[in-house]
Amino acid sequence: MFKKVFVLGASGTVGTAIFKLLSCEKDLKTIGTYFSSGLENSPCLIRFSVEFPNDINSILKQVHPDIVISSLRGDFDKQLIVHENIANYLTANNGKLIYLSSANVFDSCWDQPHYEDDAEASNSDYGQFKIQCETLLRDRMSDRAILLRLPFVWGRNSPRLREVKTGCEIGKLRIYRDFYTNHVSDMQIAQMVQWIIKEDKGGVFHVGTSDVINYQRFIEQLITAMGMKLPEFVYQKTPRTMAVLSSRNDIPNELKWTNEKLVQYLCSSTQLASS
Repeated sequence: MFKKVFVLGASGTVGTAIFKLLSCEKDLKTIGTYFSSGLENSPCLIRFSVEFPNDINSILKQVHPDIVISSLRGDFDKQLIVHENIANYLTANNGKLIYLSSANVFDSCWDQPHYEDDAEASNSDYGQFKIQCETLLRDRMSDRAILLRLPFVWGRNSPRLREVKTGCEIGKLRIYRDFYTNHVSDMQIAQMVQWIIKEDKGGVFHVGTSDVINYQRFIEQLITAMGMKLPEFVYQKTPRTMAVLSSRNDIPNELKWTNEKLVQYLCSSTQLASS
């Protein structure tokens, strides 16, 4: 019997990758939401705006999902209302939620990489919101809420990659100095979500490259691999580490990406095979 999967934010960088990958699974019926115009005629997409958070209740009754994947963006307070409604629905219907959180839940302590069991602590509005949402979901859903914490997210059509390309074209790019981090691609996230669903996994996952790298070095490697000329770098001094690494021993090797593999993926026109 197939499961119904509902992807919130299926038209964004990460949501699109998840939606497309799961749509290829024969035992899953995948439905998503979009906000921007131009997707009105897509049969598996439903328009939803976080500006009207309680609208999610009628959509949930229409879709009847077994699993909800949230890559939603927008106003923090309204997002909380959306996720509270989703948690209530899934709790009443024995469903699961995969929530895409952020490395920023640790952004008040960036002196070292963080692992799944580390205590959250944030001094940014974004990080505090993510902690609040994680806490809400775990309190309401217990182990039926699955959390994925993500560092810098990249995709072939992502705003972050477009910013790098534009910087190369104009000859000037703002980057971080003395900053060490790991990264994640939209495809690695999608593959992790696919595996979690197939293997019925739960808990907290830190999803990203397994190696921490100097941010400037990563950008230089990416620009060189794209065959573009290095621009003048305008430095934003951020002497710290922002990395989320995994201490879990159940993640298969094919889901463990390196920064080298991520650069190859971003510069390739075809999907990387798992390796």
